Amino acid sequence: MLSADPLATATRRTAAAEQRPTAWVVAGLVVAAFFVAFGALHYGFYTRSLLQDTPVYERYGDAIVHGGKLPYRDFGVEYPPAALPVFAAPSLVARAGDFHRYREIFEALMLVCGGVASALVGVVLALQRARVPRLVAGTLLAGLAPLALGPLVLSRFDLWPAMLTIAGLAALVADRRRLGAALLGCAIAAKLYPAVVLPPALLYVLRRNGRREAIVCTGIAVGTVLAWFLPFVALSPHGVWASLSGQASRPLQIESLGASFLLGAHQAWGLPLTQVSSHGSDNLGGQFPHLLAVAQSLLAPGAIVGAWIAFARGEAGRERLLRYGAAAICAFIVFGKVLSPQYLIWLIALVPLVRGRRGAAAAALFLTAMVLTQLWFPQHYLELAYGFDARASWLVLARDLVLLALLVTLVVPDRRRRLGVSIVAVLALAAIAATVAAAARLATASALTHSSLLQETGIASACAHPKQVPATNSGTVRYAISGFENSSGQARCVTVTVLARARTQLFAAAYLGTFDPAHAASRYLGDAGVCTDVAGATGSSLRFAFRVPARARFVVETEQCTSTRAAPRYTLEIRSARIG
Repeated sequence: MLSADPLATATRRTAAAEQRPTAWVVAGLVVAAFFVAFGALHYGFYTRSLLQDTPVYERYGDAIVHGGKLPYRDFGVEYPPAALPVFAAPSLVARAGDFHRYREIFEALMLVCGGVASALVGVVLALQRARVPRLVAGTLLAGLAPLALGPLVLSRFDLWPAMLTIAGLAALVADRRRLGAALLGCAIAAKLYPAVVLPPALLYVLRRNGRREAIVCTGIAVGTVLAWFLPFVALSPHGVWASLSGQASRPLQIESLGASFLLGAHQAWGLPLTQVSSHGSDNLGGQFPHLLAVAQSLLAPGAIVGAWIAFARGEAGRERLLRYGAAAICAFIVFGKVLSPQYLIWLIALVPLVRGRRGAAAAALFLTAMVLTQLWFPQHYLELAYGFDARASWLVLARDLVLLALLVTLVVPDRRRRLGVSIVAVLALAAIAATVAAAARLATASALTHSSLLQETGIASACAHPKQVPATNSGTVRYAISGFENSSGQARCVTVTVLARARTQLFAAAYLGTFDPAHAASRYLGDAGVCTDVAGATGSSLRFAFRVPARARFVVETEQCTSTRAAPRYTLEIRSARIG
């Protein structure tokens, strides 16, 4: 048996030692960038119209810590068991119902998770001896991504499984195979999606370290997942099954790829659509959306398995493992029946690790997808969900097309580069067209009209004296919808002020959840009682107030009083206060 060359071994050790200081410097820089970006999300336009998941996490955490309840058995949880520590940890410090304190601690936890994930990006890039342009581009993309994606980063726990996923992959490429397998197992137990990375990771170990080591790593990964799940399965098998099956049975969510095509058809050709709220999301109902949901249920596993096969056909190199790991997750996102904006967090630490021109194209597409997401979420999400807002609809389509182009960029083999470039170019042009359509709708008035009108009573609604639902009459007016949410755990008194130009006739009303243009009295909360500019007066403001239940969404519908012409410009001011 030949012995290893001591000179070569010493050379490798010296190179590794030289890389360590660089790795830590790069890691420090990318963490600093992430901290700055995370902090900036607390200021300016990032703080407007927030839609938070933190209140849901607080309910889970308080039930566990302060209520002594067992998840899955005593209350339903839609997330896997390894997510529970992140929900419960803030409740160990915050008192029951102290949402402000809970949110602060939760955001601090996400800051740590994001910082660790960003540091690992820097370490992997440095250890791979990435050149300066790639180091700069990769670290900037990973560190400053929160600025592109927006404030949803603050109130979603997805940085936790994302950190575990990149930690597992980083351990594998650093030849810490068993640690990597355990970390990937924890990631799967936190949010399931990292399971699509496990097969190529185990194949990587098999090719480089042999069958025995691959079997050991498989056992560690599976054993870690079971260690998280089995205690809860033993205590409440039905509760755990309900959590998992509930995710599998979800309908076509309004932001998914198939739904975005339907939204585009709705705006371009008037395709009828129906919004349905279920499974904790806003979805499209009906036969056609159901068929698309079934189709995506078949496309998603096909695309993921295709990424695995493509990886298996080439060498088991570190760069390819990272690229196809990102591709498998991207396929899960693109073809899933649900495509929530926070899913893009899963790719923040992976896309920067793709090298070469492919990596530059992937980074540009990913950055574009994040910016397009922020253009409509969270500020215009409720308008999309409850009014099929034209601008948001086109932006969702553009974002989904860009993500599809990103997937093609990650998976297309080098020998088919021209074909891949052609497909990406077509998808990019389609995304540009959708973005132009969104910009055009921003510059023109909305075409929404309705013919069921509330009668003017002359009295504005108030929280202290709830107003009875006014009678309705017929007529046709243009209207616009603005969506909001009471994210607190208590009912709030919401005051709406409508500011318009002088001699402008506007009327406004509020509705719980959604506005039905065919039944203006349905789900009524309150209204202004009278139009602005009544009888030729020069007044240009309306003000009314109403009660909104805890953790409930509501919409403010603003309409012209007597005209179907282009809607005038106006401003909404929304304020809320505790009741009592």
